[in-house]
Amino acid sequence: MSQKAKEGGSGPPPEGLNQDDWDKMVSDATFYFLVADQKKALIKRADLTTACNLKNLKRADSERALERARERLARVFGIKVVESESKPGQFYMINILREQSDENLQHLTWGERDSGQMGLTFTILALIFMQNNKISDDQLFKFLRQLGVAEEDRGKAKGRQGEDTVPEDIKELFDGDTKKFVNDILVGRQHYLQRTRVQGPDPEVEAYEYSWGERAELEVKKSDILKMVVELYDCEPRMFKEQFDKVKEAEGEDAMDEGGE
Repeated sequence: MSQKAKEGGSGPPPEGLNQDDWDKMVSDATFYFLVADQKKALIKRADLTTACNLKNLKRADSERALERARERLARVFGIKVVESESKPGQFYMINILREQSDENLQHLTWGERDSGQMGLTFTILALIFMQNNKISDDQLFKFLRQLGVAEEDRGKAKGRQGEDTVPEDIKELFDGDTKKFVNDILVGRQHYLQRTRVQGPDPEVEAYEYSWGERAELEVKKSDILKMVVELYDCEPRMFKEQFDKVKEAEGEDAMDEGGE
């Protein structure tokens, strides 16, 4: 028996398959999850099974390989693979490790670009949560313009010295178009946001609302959002009673305590 099998990594192979080939299939599935999640798009079971040569296995054996890969991701990387409720056969990868101060325990790290994008994503989710879980497109993009990360819709807004209002390094974080990043990436690909068409004040103009998407509901704790807001305003959580009550209802009475789950 191989060393990997002894360590409980892959388990015994299916009938007709040797241990090394089985171990490779499980390792390939694990690696596929990690690489595919770099763009945080939903990971399709069909694409994974084809890429990792699991397609010709019996359904039960293919599922076992995926389960072993999911177990390894949780054990080694602190990542939980969750199947989408709205899109069966597609998966999210959720970081289940608490923030670690010891760099040696941080298996996966973000670069400057990823950190910038996640910072904006978290800020938008906070805005939506504090606005009773929904916000209009006008409110959202006015907020982003005030932050200095989005331009006016009609052409490029210019500053007093004729320069673009959004610095080039900020533009690069979002491929030059923050609105497209929100709609194509956060809504369409990553599912941090949900975008719903609504009836606006002008029937001739399309209007939309944004709310938390399925990935955000799975991945982001509302207590973390509220902690960030109360730290920003230097106040007690009870100052935001409605949001505070929602956090307690969802995560427990001690959710806002330091170190609380």
